[in-house]
Amino acid sequence: MPYPPSHRIKVKERILVSARRLFNRRGFNAVSIDNIMAEAGLTRGSFYTYFDSKSALYAEAVTHASFANTLQGIDVAGSGTPAGHLAARVARDYLAAQADETEAPSPLIALPGDVGSADPRVRTAFENALKMMLGIFEQGLFEKGLPRDARPPRDRALAIAALCIGGTVLSRSIEDRALAEEVRKAALAAVLSLGEWEHRENGAAAAAAMDPAITAPLRQRA
Repeated sequence: MPYPPSHRIKVKERILVSARRLFNRRGFNAVSIDNIMAEAGLTRGSFYTYFDSKSALYAEAVTHASFANTLQGIDVAGSGTPAGHLAARVARDYLAAQADETEAPSPLIALPGDVGSADPRVRTAFENALKMMLGIFEQGLFEKGLPRDARPPRDRALAIAALCIGGTVLSRSIEDRALAEEVRKAALAAVLSLGEWEHRENGAAAAAAMDPAITAPLRQRA
């Protein structure tokens, strides 16, 4: 009896979830197709039914796990959700203390060392995820209405993204967990200061926690 059409969709989803988890933990180069399929509880032979290469899988996994979910879940321009609050939430998701640090919020965390020598599809997917992140931060900065003598929103967004990604990578690389927490907290404080989001974040936290339209997309994990 043939499988229903939904079966193929579910199997592909399992592979994408497995790939995202392993790429986040180990990076692109250290993960094999065998690793991904075993993590998904599937055999290697079925991999090429869904993807033509590991690079193709990575490109789709990044889209699957990136800020596209956030942007599709919240129409910042039309929903009334403050763009600055959304930007601060993304930064906090990156730099919050995590009980299980194998689950990074995006492959941007684990991949920087791999991307330079990777397939063009991998580099393009990585760059697209970064551009989505920058777009969220720029929207939050434009909404804030920075003074004329402030650094341009684009420059601030670039610095904030660098702090989010670099701060998390560095903190995850340190064996001394107390020092790792210092790094993470310092990076987050600098991000909130650059975005001038600290007051907004504190003031909106209670309301956001009660509003699934805001919190669910941001906390969504595959």
